[in-house]
Amino acid sequence: MYLLALESTANLAGVALVHSGKLMGAVQIAHGQNLSGNLLHATEWLLNRHGLSREAIRAVAVDVGPGAFTGLKIGVMIAKTLAHALNLDLVGVSAFEACACVMPEGTPTLVALPARRDALYVQWLLPKPIPEPLSQPAMVLQHALSAWLEQTTPAREGCQAIGSPKARGWLEPLMPALRWRMIEAPPPEGVAQVGWARWQAGERTSPFQMVPFYLQPPSITPPGTRARTP
Repeated sequence: MYLLALESTANLAGVALVHSGKLMGAVQIAHGQNLSGNLLHATEWLLNRHGLSREAIRAVAVDVGPGAFTGLKIGVMIAKTLAHALNLDLVGVSAFEACACVMPEGTPTLVALPARRDALYVQWLLPKPIPEPLSQPAMVLQHALSAWLEQTTPAREGCQAIGSPKARGWLEPLMPALRWRMIEAPPPEGVAQVGWARWQAGERTSPFQMVPFYLQPPSITPPGTRARTP
């Protein structure tokens, strides 16, 4: 049984393929201004490399975020379209889980990914086939990172971290003992591995119910909610 995984939450997009729990291959691409086209081309390339057609796929996993607004929307829409058109099972994976999954198991792991210029997406997890959350996911401004770490850091030694260069630059002075793995974007193989574990555990999402995980609050105030000055 084959599962296809899609990752589109950052400047690097990616696809990965799993067969019976074994990672067959993964590729990351700098997608530029044509994310949907490049993601589909990468999918076809990976399938052709293994002599497969789309009909060989039985499930599709997708990174639902958090991440870039447009990338999330496109990646989730492609996954939903494939699932609906080819009658595939659909599984959602968070960007945090995709990152934590590729780290050594059993060690509390801080996942830190770029958000706004002045903020990071952060969450503590315990790496497993389906990573266990140790804190709530959050978007934290740079000046509030120290307080967030004090409130959420697991009371254990030997913590590790995975994240972008910006994240390491901000967090290493606050927690110099963290063992870091640098990434440019959530790895598609992490999406594939967590997606496979979820699929085998019987988790499914309807294409009509899956939505991106937009952790960042809206940048505008909805009509009727703006404070009025007497």
